[in-house]
Amino acid sequence: MKIFIAIFVNLSIFISLPLFAQVSFKNKGKRASLVNVAKVQYFDIAEKTESIGRLVAVNPTIISSKISQEILKIHFNIGDNVKKNDVLFTLESKDILRNIEQISAEMKYERQTLDILKKKLSLRFSKVQNAKNLKKQNIITQDNLDGLNILLLENQQQIAQRKYNIKRLDILLRENTENLSFSTILSPINGNIININAQVGALTSKGKILASILNNNFKEIETDLRSDLASEVKIGSKVEIISKKAKFTGKIRGIVNIENIRTGTRKLRISLNEILPTNINASGTRFSLYIPFGDIKPRLLIPKDALIPTANKQIVYIFDKGLAKRKYIESGVSVGDKIEILKGLEEGQLVVVKGNESLRPNQEIKIKRKKK
Repeated sequence: MKIFIAIFVNLSIFISLPLFAQVSFKNKGKRASLVNVAKVQYFDIAEKTESIGRLVAVNPTIISSKISQEILKIHFNIGDNVKKNDVLFTLESKDILRNIEQISAEMKYERQTLDILKKKLSLRFSKVQNAKNLKKQNIITQDNLDGLNILLLENQQQIAQRKYNIKRLDILLRENTENLSFSTILSPINGNIININAQVGALTSKGKILASILNNNFKEIETDLRSDLASEVKIGSKVEIISKKAKFTGKIRGIVNIENIRTGTRKLRISLNEILPTNINASGTRFSLYIPFGDIKPRLLIPKDALIPTANKQIVYIFDKGLAKRKYIESGVSVGDKIEILKGLEEGQLVVVKGNESLRPNQEIKIKRKKK
């Protein structure tokens, strides 16, 4: 009897183990898959076209000499980056310093002479007043009084001449002081030196161009666009700019109103909304551009990650009461990392954007919660 019971127990365990494994496997298969979803939404946007643009300088800053002097030192070379107020050139200043010394001495002499003439004028006023009193008493003649008045007028003329001389010397002094400051030529901007037209020891003249500097902050992107598309681009439209997986933004500043007959294109100028990193800030650097054209209108968009391409159809999965529902869709224009949906979806639905690669129709799914 005991042997029979032992055999029966072992046989029951042997039979029940596979059944238990099957049940566990089935239960495991019913576990909901975690997915990420995004809402199907309308956005007011224009259609975009892709183009290649290159970075160009708006206008180089010209550095010129404001005085005629010998060049003593050039502090930078072509290709160097400079900061605002960096010393670029040092010019000879000995002649200017001598002029300042001479003018200062002449001005001192003129002022001292003016003080003396003012004292003489005060005495002559007193003399004339005494002469007038004596004339009333008929002690002196009218000729004597007129002579004193003439001397008084001459004294006043000399004072006026000295005041004029002081004014003229003051102008010369300020001019030479300003010229002294011009003997040290500073960079007016932050930028990169692209040209130097000077040599140490050469005599530069007033107005001569010495160097050219590209301003790092004043660059634009230039691109050629088909004339039919360029005619639908609006000034001020936002442009997506991509280089080496880095994204930037800009806006359409201008459209050149001349068509290149050979290529059938027109040039667009795009201003940058931000300063580019140094490694892609060189003139001539190429960028991928996404330029909007045409009228802005509402478009139903989903992330491109939701698309599952098949042989001849496009499908997406939506989250519907915990199940993955397959939807066949018809797509429209591409808008950055999103795509327009023409048929197959409605606003507000949730499309699966991550975890959709291995989904099956009506499979249980669960939305993955974002960590706070």
